[in-house]
Amino acid sequence: MSGSAGPVPLQPGAVVDGFRLEEHLHQGGMANLWRVTHPDHAQPMLMKLPRIKGGEDPATIVGFEVEQMILPRLQGPHVPRYVAQGDFTAQPYLVMEQLPGESLRPRLDRAPLPIDEVVTIGAKVATALHDLHRQHVIHLDVKPSNILFRRDAEGREAEAVLVDFGLSRHDHLPDLLDEEFTLPMGTGPYMSPEQIQFVRDEPRSDLYALGVMLYHLTTGERPFGQPTSIAGLRQRLYREPVPPRVLRPDCPPWLQEILLRCLEPRADKRHDTAAQLAFDLMHPQQVPLTARAEKR
Repeated sequence: MSGSAGPVPLQPGAVVDGFRLEEHLHQGGMANLWRVTHPDHAQPMLMKLPRIKGGEDPATIVGFEVEQMILPRLQGPHVPRYVAQGDFTAQPYLVMEQLPGESLRPRLDRAPLPIDEVVTIGAKVATALHDLHRQHVIHLDVKPSNILFRRDAEGREAEAVLVDFGLSRHDHLPDLLDEEFTLPMGTGPYMSPEQIQFVRDEPRSDLYALGVMLYHLTTGERPFGQPTSIAGLRQRLYREPVPPRVLRPDCPPWLQEILLRCLEPRADKRHDTAAQLAFDLMHPQQVPLTARAEKR
């Protein structure tokens, strides 16, 4: 690591294992993102560095270790390509491809979106989740800021890409977060009822989070607000969301059916798989309507 026994100061021009820090892009609660270059790699790249200082949050360290374990095992267009990593004995980091464009997060500020845009987003994200689940990973932190898109030759949005696997679970790896912590792990508005009850091995938790996101993009409102306490989080175990068609009368019954099915408190009442959810979004004429579709 640049001939040094410890971390180098993080500033433009610094070199970490041959990767040159070019531009600081983002500081989040758990990590910093830098644009980096390397003589052996032509593709645009990001370096993710955990925020470690005196008295750091143990979840930051464990979550970073989880992502270091999981990301190198993932393949395909729906995840960022893994490049390199460094361990905690010198400078912990993860280098991955840098995707162009912004995340879905700014679109929340423009919600409600046109129905066809909501459906297209939902189908693409559900397809990405199906590919992730097929690789034995449950994301467990699906939210707009963790979703980007690849671009086709004309610059249009193509496949959805899932990022940030610090809270994820891999069926074939130790679940460090489950072993180390006794509080629910996730982002409040998007956490499934089973996550609040400390269940981390249910793939349909990701469908619930996608349902929360699509509900917000459809109506301009979150189905359960933005709770900041365990008591507030637990309300989704027994409280039904306002039916989307109450908030947005032009929401078609089939879309309300899908959204409320995603938000069922019991996982076994949601779609069985992300692939089935994607199919329903792409074939609305084939969605069987139940009492959910007419709820007012």
